[in-house]
Amino acid sequence: MNLGEGLSLSEALTWFGAFHWVVSVLLLAFSSIATVMQPWLTERRAKNRLQPPVSVVLPVKLLEDSFETAQESVLAQSYRQFEALASAVDPQSEASQKMRRIFERHPEVATRFLASTANGAKSPKVNNLVAPFTEATNDVIFMKDANAVLAPGDLAEHLRQLTDQVGLVCAIPYGANAENLAAHIEASILNGPHQRMLYLASAFGHGFGVGKIMLFRRSDFLRAGGFHAISHTVGEDNAMAKALARIGLKTVFSHRAVRQDLGRRCMKDVYQRQLRWSVIRRGDVLLSFLLEPFCQAFPSLIAAALAAPLVGLTPFSAVAGTLCLWLASETLLSFAKGWRLSWDAPAILLFREAVMLAVWLQAWITNQVVWANENFDARTDSPRVVCTEAPLKPPVMK
Repeated sequence: MNLGEGLSLSEALTWFGAFHWVVSVLLLAFSSIATVMQPWLTERRAKNRLQPPVSVVLPVKLLEDSFETAQESVLAQSYRQFEALASAVDPQSEASQKMRRIFERHPEVATRFLASTANGAKSPKVNNLVAPFTEATNDVIFMKDANAVLAPGDLAEHLRQLTDQVGLVCAIPYGANAENLAAHIEASILNGPHQRMLYLASAFGHGFGVGKIMLFRRSDFLRAGGFHAISHTVGEDNAMAKALARIGLKTVFSHRAVRQDLGRRCMKDVYQRQLRWSVIRRGDVLLSFLLEPFCQAFPSLIAAALAAPLVGLTPFSAVAGTLCLWLASETLLSFAKGWRLSWDAPAILLFREAVMLAVWLQAWITNQVVWANENFDARTDSPRVVCTEAPLKPPVMK
């Protein structure tokens, strides 16, 4: 079979493989450099020197291994004035009781525990955020997931990014303290291609809604549509970034990453979590979703095998060389960032790539995702009202 004027199918595949391989390797190189350079580049853009009072919002649902460490890391911040508001749909859950005990150990911080009763949003996280966003005393809100661990000074450092042109500050998460194979695979996913792409975008001044940490002004959130603008999707972080962009405010990544302690993981949960994020990206950031195979190793290995004849190599040699290149790059990057490496890193990379490719393929054909052991349809509907709480209070300026 010939394509066009004398170009056979095998030749077309060879040239396509060469194109894919070159693009993938260039992305690997530039994103690795950006991952190292991003903290320095982004810190230079951090022009805000004000330290206004902050309302820290802590949504509570599941009790994970790192729950206590993560929540204590907030209350130990040396920021001059902040309050902490925790919220939960089930105020009597084990996680809620643990959160109350943590609050009791920190009488020096103004704390409140709120019961969430909102139920109109597609995302359970949004429903849980209505109460603390409504009751927050301050205009500046810092929302942190229950498994995100802050380093000392993080609150003040993230505030440096909240300039007049910025509406949302997020932090790029990295996986740490993995204790079993599934956790190591998830750490490799978190610290691998997706994270490198976020660092690459951030190095050029671009940001995306990533919900581990979200720092914003409530007055901006209200101008952007409030809960009406984010109630229609399970990807509320990206929806908030888009809503703020519509009123002319940027989303940026902080110069400080945020640690996520993984502990022990179940492989099924890891797969379902990655599938949820992939389905959300397909719906909200289609171009990024379509380009993902260029960021993954497995498609590059296939491309290397296809392109091997162009450089006089056997497919096996091309695949082996590409795999070594990928491993060397990720090993050097891990050393540069201070991430933990284990002796079985090559096997973990291969497991990771198999999971990521399977997730990407399945994300084409499903809208069903699992979140906190519950099933959801990730299709985006038109925005709707979510508040069953009182209307949001006007922001308090101090």
